[in-house]
Amino acid sequence: MMHEQESAPDAARQATSLIFGFAFSQMLGTAVRLGLPDLIGETSKTVADLAAETGTDHDSLRRLMRALAQLGVVTTTGDDSVELTPLGRLFRGDAEFSLHPMAALYGDPAWWRAWGSLEASIRTGAPGFDIAFGSGFFDHLDTDPALAGRFHRAMSTLSRIQIPDAVRGISFSPGERLVDVGGGDGTLLAAILAAEPSLHGTVFDTEGALSHAEEMLRTAGVADRADAEAGDFFESVPAGRDVYLLKNILHDWDDESCVRILRNCRTAVAPTGRILVVTALVPDWDRARGDANLMTAFGDMEMLVMTTGRERTIGEYERLFEQADLRLGETTTLSTELDSHLVTALPR
Repeated sequence: MMHEQESAPDAARQATSLIFGFAFSQMLGTAVRLGLPDLIGETSKTVADLAAETGTDHDSLRRLMRALAQLGVVTTTGDDSVELTPLGRLFRGDAEFSLHPMAALYGDPAWWRAWGSLEASIRTGAPGFDIAFGSGFFDHLDTDPALAGRFHRAMSTLSRIQIPDAVRGISFSPGERLVDVGGGDGTLLAAILAAEPSLHGTVFDTEGALSHAEEMLRTAGVADRADAEAGDFFESVPAGRDVYLLKNILHDWDDESCVRILRNCRTAVAPTGRILVVTALVPDWDRARGDANLMTAFGDMEMLVMTTGRERTIGEYERLFEQADLRLGETTTLSTELDSHLVTALPR
C-alpha cells in the first residue's frame, strides 16, 4: 500500500505530460514558424526585439518564452532577454541535425486538423485527414504548396537522421544500379552513392518531390553517377536496375496499393536483383508491450490519421511480397533505437 501511495504522484506527473503534450508541441511549432530560434541564434535577444522582428505582441511573446523555458528550449534572464539552450539550438534552421522542419510540420494547422479527427478514424476506419479535408493527404499536397514544402523538408530531415544506419547497414555489389523509389530530394541516394563509388543511381518520385533533387546530387558530388526521374510508382518505375529501395514508402499505403508498388518493382527489377524495404516493424500482438518501440506505435497511429497505410509485422510484409510474386529474403535491424529494419524481397 505504501509503495502505491508513493508512486501515485509520479504517475500523476506522467499522466499530466501525456494530457498536455499537444500544447507543448504547439508552443514549439509556433516558435519555429515565427522563426524565433533562428532570430536568437548564438546570441542573447530581448523579447522586445524579437516581438518587433516578428510583428508579435510583446506580452504574449514573453509568456510563450517563459513557457518554452520550462520545456528547456530557452533560458531567461531578468533583463527580458532569452538565449537558446542546447536543446533549443536543435530547432535552428542551420543546425547540423536540425529538427526545425519536423517542428514546423507537426505544428502546421492542417496536421492538427487531421489529428483532431482521430476519434472519427477509430470509429470508421477512414483516415482522419480524409475526414477533415474531404480528400487524401497526398492529393491534398498538390493543392497546398506550403504544407507540401513542410512535408518534404520534414521527410528529408528524417532521412538524414536514418542515413548513417542505412549506409552502414545496406550492402551493395560493385557496379550495381540502384533506384530510390519515392526518394524525394535525393538525400538518401546521394549519401549511398558517396559511400559506394562504383554505384549508379536514380531518384524516382513526383515532380514536386524532386524539385531540389538535382541540386542535392550536384552538391553531394555524385551527379555524374545519378539522375532524377519523375513518375508515378503506381504506374511504373524505371526498368532494368539491380536494386529498388523503398524507404518509409509502403507504410503510407493500404495493402492493395502496396502490392501495386511492389509488382511494378518486381516487373522492373533485373532477374538477379532485389527490392529493399526500409521500415519499422511492429511486433506480434502478444509481444506488443515489451518489444514495441514507442515511436513505431506513434507512427502507426499517424498512418491511421494521415494515410490509408499502417506499420506492419514481418509476417504482414511476407504476405504482401507473395501477392507481388516476391519472396521474403533476409531481414536485418538497422537501428534498434529508431526501430529501423531492412527487409529484402527477392523475385520468385
